[in-house]
Amino acid sequence: MRLKSLKARNFRNLERVELETDAPFVVFHGPNAQGKTNLLEAVYILSTLKSFRARRNKELIRWGEDEAQVDGVVDDGILSREFSLKVDSKGRSGSVDGKPPRQLSRYFEGIRAVLFRPEDTDIVREGPDIRRKFVDRAAFTASATFLELAMAFKRLLSQKAALLRQPPVDPVSLEVFDEQLARAGARMVERRLRIVEELKEPFVELHGRISGHGDARLSYRTQLDVQDLEASYAQLLADARRDEIRRGMNLVGPQRDDLVLQLDGRPARAYASQGQTRSLVLALKLAELLAARERGARPLFLLDDLSSELDRFRTGRLVELLEELELQVLVTTTDPSVLDGASELLRYRIDGGTVEA
Repeated sequence: MRLKSLKARNFRNLERVELETDAPFVVFHGPNAQGKTNLLEAVYILSTLKSFRARRNKELIRWGEDEAQVDGVVDDGILSREFSLKVDSKGRSGSVDGKPPRQLSRYFEGIRAVLFRPEDTDIVREGPDIRRKFVDRAAFTASATFLELAMAFKRLLSQKAALLRQPPVDPVSLEVFDEQLARAGARMVERRLRIVEELKEPFVELHGRISGHGDARLSYRTQLDVQDLEASYAQLLADARRDEIRRGMNLVGPQRDDLVLQLDGRPARAYASQGQTRSLVLALKLAELLAARERGARPLFLLDDLSSELDRFRTGRLVELLEELELQVLVTTTDPSVLDGASELLRYRIDGGTVEA
């Protein structure tokens, strides 16, 4: 997958930008707070229909304007297609070659991206919910159909939670929700287990390549019995029913599982240094890319603020790895020489929302 060109209109502080991006490495450099990350965010939101910074749509639209638009031409090795995203006060709408997709999964079959940014150290440092989101994102990156499964499970959880909050709870309705949750939750855990299994080996190898030392391990911890996911989830729900009614909330299920990260046999959350944490997260993200590639997809790899996140030694190792993986990489940095070791490179300087080659 190659992003051949990028256009942004009234996106953040970018009034009108048109860039050629047809190279393995594309670097956006310049001083802080000038719009480098805005360009990376434009690529990310085009690829995922989500922002990694904004909570409200109006934050994405240039001051004084009513809407923003991002367009990109993506070549998958067989054909080129134009992806477009419009943002206004009502929401976001994506299209492919001028037409809205019938299903979101069809849109994402043609464009996906993996992002590494400073805040991603939270995957190691913070609670299980962030690690679950990483697993779900990796499952989606590997196969876009996971999105519909995750959305269905989340919708059921929300509907059941609403039922539990309105006593007296109808036992028949609750039993119907639990049956549906057991089926949907079992399918989601099965997909999570599968993607973590696919991540394990490349994660260990990539971590060794990036860090140079340390024994990293990865596993998935679930409340369900992996031998019979649906039956065990149904039993958990039945056992917890009285407590769930009393407390008015969902208490058991895949929404409480965790991704376990270990370094040299100890919990990485408690013992990994800042540098070790960055190496672990970067290895996770690259393993996510490899898992997708094994399934026939080649997502874009986006690196935000690279010069502040890795020292020269780790950056050099990373460039070697990325060239071997033959992925397109888009980077923001304050240091324009950060990827000097890359063989094919496009550089753009950003200053006050203005972009210069």
